[in-house]
Amino acid sequence: MGIVIAALAVITGIVAFQEKMKQSEMNHIIDRNLHIASSAAFWKTKRDPFAGGNASYEGLGENGLARLNLEPETHHAIYEITDATRTRVIITGVSTRFPDIGARTYVTQYSVDSTEVSFIGEFEIED
Repeated sequence: MGIVIAALAVITGIVAFQEKMKQSEMNHIIDRNLHIASSAAFWKTKRDPFAGGNASYEGLGENGLARLNLEPETHHAIYEITDATRTRVIITGVSTRFPDIGARTYVTQYSVDSTEVSFIGEFEIED
């Protein structure tokens, strides 16, 4: 009976550790999405035609992270600006360690509207 209880305790510990790792991964993705959102909002305010948005996010629609001088991949995830209009930008991050984990952050004007999270693979980054 003691062996069964010890085995159940070990299995429970492993499951709890995996869940904690997944939550930590999600926290890193959300943090990076918010960093990208902040950089994008700052870029939008610049009136420089070569290094700024002139009050629009549209310039970030293609190769946006490079324009912000940010790497699209970190130790934890791959990131992409998945949509950019004059007033809105959407940032998506997907874990490289746990591909089912991802987050999408919505920014309108200069405010973060919301961040959606998924632990079931709802978000993807196109290659």
